[in-house]
Order: sequence, then C-alpha cells, then structure tokens
Amino acid sequence: MRPNNNHLDTIRERFTATADAFADGVRTERRGQAERLAECAIAGLAHLSRAVAIDVACGPGTFTRSLATHVRNAIGVDLTPAMVEKARAEAARAGVMNVKFVCADVNALPFQDDSVDVVSCGYAVHHMIEPARSIAEMVRVLRPGGRVAIMDCIVAEDANAATLDAIERVRDPSHTNTQTRTQMRTLFREAGVLTLMEELKDRWHDFDGWMWNAGSAPGDAVYAEVRRMVEDHSPAAISGLGPRRSTTGSGLEVLHPYLLLVAEKPE
Repeated sequence: MRPNNNHLDTIRERFTATADAFADGVRTERRGQAERLAECAIAGLAHLSRAVAIDVACGPGTFTRSLATHVRNAIGVDLTPAMVEKARAEAARAGVMNVKFVCADVNALPFQDDSVDVVSCGYAVHHMIEPARSIAEMVRVLRPGGRVAIMDCIVAEDANAATLDAIERVRDPSHTNTQTRTQMRTLFREAGVLTLMEELKDRWHDFDGWMWNAGSAPGDAVYAEVRRMVEDHSPAAISGLGPRRSTTGSGLEVLHPYLLLVAEKPE
C-alpha cells in the first residue's frame, strides 16, 4: 500500500485526540528505551560535537531529547501538530535547549540529501503504510557513514500477524502492520544500509495502560472489544500478545517484543 491522505488524516486524528494521554504514558515508560537507542546509535560515531540528529515520528519528543544529550542539535519531526506542540512543551520543561521540532511527513522530510549524522524512529513503523519508502527517505537525508536507528514492536515469527494486526487496528485505527524481525532486517537491507547491531527484548504491559495510550478506558466500546479479542486469542502463538492474568492494574497483561536495529549508511 502507498501512503494516502486518508491514512495520514487518521494518524493526525488519533494522535491529536490522545496527545495528553500518550505524552503522559511514554514520558516514563519509554525513557529507558530512548536512552538505549541513543547510546547505540552514536556508539563510535566521530565528531559528535558537530553532529545533527533527526528523530522521525517524534511524538512528544521522548527519543529526541535523549539524542540531544549526545549531539550538537536534534530535530524532532512529526506529522501531527498537537504532538509537535507537546514535544516543544516537554523539551522546555526538561530544560533541553538544543532541540527544535517541525511538522512534516516521514515520506517527504524537509532536509537535503546526505545532510545529517543520525536518524532515529521510535515506535512508528507499525503506523506506516509503506515502510520501505519511509525508511528509504530516512536514509536519503543521512550522510555516508551516518547511522539510522529504529525501535519498534514486532510480531513473533510463529505468531499470526493478521490476528495481531486486527486487534491493533481496533485499538488504534492508525495502525497498519506489525513487522517480524526478519521483515525489519529486510527493510534495512533493501534501504542499502549495513546493520551494526540488533537487540530484541520483551516487555509486559498492563492492559489498561496499553489501552489508555490509545485513548480508551474501561467502559467504552473499543476497550470492551479489544479485551474480548485478546482473551479470545489467548494462546501466545495466535496473536503473539500472550495475555496473562496479573494481580495488579486491570488484572490482565499483554506482551510486546520490541526490536532495536542500528545500521550505517555506506561511505
């Protein structure tokens, strides 16, 4: 599928409606992941004091702020004006001065070819209709020898991706497709970059917190439908979510494997 205005509108609507809840949720939840991505992306990279980093689909700027601690300037890019405003407010609150945020589409980044040292993207590939095109655009603006670092949830190779995506699209209409580890590797290879490292980890989420980040709460129709779908497909091998009972929060947890890939653009 190719990017279209209807899907871009869906993304803007989703993240405008949930800007407050999403920013609150990822402020602490993804801070450690953002720091890990930044450390891996810049490891061994020369001339960091002059480096410029771009964080694509930056949301409230969690990953952008982590990158900013390592480089001269960091620029967050997001499609949704409400998220750009959140990112600016979060950076100001944190006292991070070497960042700026712009509103733009990942498929048409407002930067010249070979112009930046690092491009990152956290938890956004599963919103892209055509991820190969989007990643190629990230690589376009990257200078030779620069790094691209992507972190996103993936689906286990032995799980049913169609079932997972059906659940995710009810929870969040801006969701497209969850990639497998193999598919993510292929996207990097086809973009012409050389993978330097990859890291796969599991993370459990309380069901209510997971739903709240998408703007749903107990009692609403979307919450009820997603919970039914998750529990109907409870074996881990069906959806990959591996739901399990817990004694805290909603009483239900879901599993998300997430993958960090870092690659270099050949000289």
